[in-house]
Amino acid sequence: MPHFSLFSQYNIELETSEEATFRKFLDLFMEYNAHTNLSAIRTPEGIIEKHFIDSLMLGNFVKLSGKVLDIGSGGGFPGIPLKTLFPEVDFTLMDSTGKKVRAMNHFIEWLGLMGIRAIQARAEEVAKLPEYHRQFDFVVSRATAYLPQILEWAEPFLSESGQIILYKLTSPDELTEGRRILKKLGLKLVETQDYSIGEQERVFLIFERI
Repeated sequence: MPHFSLFSQYNIELETSEEATFRKFLDLFMEYNAHTNLSAIRTPEGIIEKHFIDSLMLGNFVKLSGKVLDIGSGGGFPGIPLKTLFPEVDFTLMDSTGKKVRAMNHFIEWLGLMGIRAIQARAEEVAKLPEYHRQFDFVVSRATAYLPQILEWAEPFLSESGQIILYKLTSPDELTEGRRILKKLGLKLVETQDYSIGEQERVFLIFERI
């Protein structure tokens, strides 16, 4: 499939086994998306670029380890692609929509992935439970909510030395709004990493505890 040459255009070099996983994931995702609406993106090229590659771009800047929580995972992004890149890391994918959680667990099962699960939950409702509160080394989220909101959802899950990493479109106004609540949440913005997908300018925002 020529679409898979897109990975190398973004400086992502896949092992043979990783490419095989993404080929299978593409088939599974397209088949599932045909009967259950997970994404408006329906072409192989679009799914590879806007979902797979966008999810994996984080690996160019950060090495994940320990336990990772993905809030608002939708059809499995960025969690499932990141699991392929970091197989030793433990992933929990969280979404409030049952059909999306069922889809993610279907993909996880058929891809044969271990150390990853999808749960149906609202972040604000489970954040204080002992098995989730401050239990994650990384909390990631991709285009889930406006910056102040997603920071409020993510902060209770973050371990003392962990990082919140948000996939965002470049928006100075949104960043200004987010900065206003950092002190209240006990967080600080420690790094920004710009990248682009197609014609779209994007950024990783990386936060730690003060």
